[in-house]
Amino acid sequence: MGEFTALIVAAGLGVRMGARGRLTPKGLIALDGLPLVRASVMHLAARGVERVRIVTGHLSELYQQEFSATPGVELIHNPDYATTGSLRSMMTGLAGLDGPLLVLESDIMYEPRALDPLIAAGSGMVLSGPTGAGDEVYVWADAAGNLVDMSKQADHRGDAPRGELVGITAFTAAHVAAFRGTAEALLADRPKLDYEAGVVAFAQDTDFHCPLIPDLAWAEVDDEQMLAHAREHVWPRASAGLVEAARRKAI
Repeated sequence: MGEFTALIVAAGLGVRMGARGRLTPKGLIALDGLPLVRASVMHLAARGVERVRIVTGHLSELYQQEFSATPGVELIHNPDYATTGSLRSMMTGLAGLDGPLLVLESDIMYEPRALDPLIAAGSGMVLSGPTGAGDEVYVWADAAGNLVDMSKQADHRGDAPRGELVGITAFTAAHVAAFRGTAEALLADRPKLDYEAGVVAFAQDTDFHCPLIPDLAWAEVDDEQMLAHAREHVWPRASAGLVEAARRKAI
């Protein structure tokens, strides 16, 4: 298995963040002076993932300001970000990439150990235990732990979900090739699809494992209430050592 490239999907409009979202992409919301995507880049580097591609859309110039001088980080723009969903942004970012690949949402904070089972296995979708976040995406798996379905409704299926979607997924080179075909077929009729729909469709023909970390500290930041909760309950664990490291590097 070759070295991973990370693809961070950061093109969304951030409508639910209200006034803050109109001025700042969610991935550039900063806590203790450290933007969420910058924290992800640092976590990835600490795990040996030094090639990062960020797909921009809304307020792309702010990503240029943040990362233009960061070695190993490439910015690629989805010009249709306002009329397409995250699956199209992911496909924009996949151009010229063969895998292995880590795909991350931009508006998450997480303990870096979330990356470990995916890097070790080479593929899969990491899950957490219950978060009570209020906007959970539940994930169902078969007896072997392979992806079956996802939904925001906990009662979507008759059985209990395996865990909650964190927003970090890994693909082997073979998976990337197969995923491209699945995604393009879906996008032909539904350009606004989210990337999760593409992953579920891809997994119908491929065993795609979902490692579970029951006590993982992580959070998605979709609105001000979620940000406030994450700042208090998740950020101290997700940012351990990062803020001081960023300050030392800036000196």
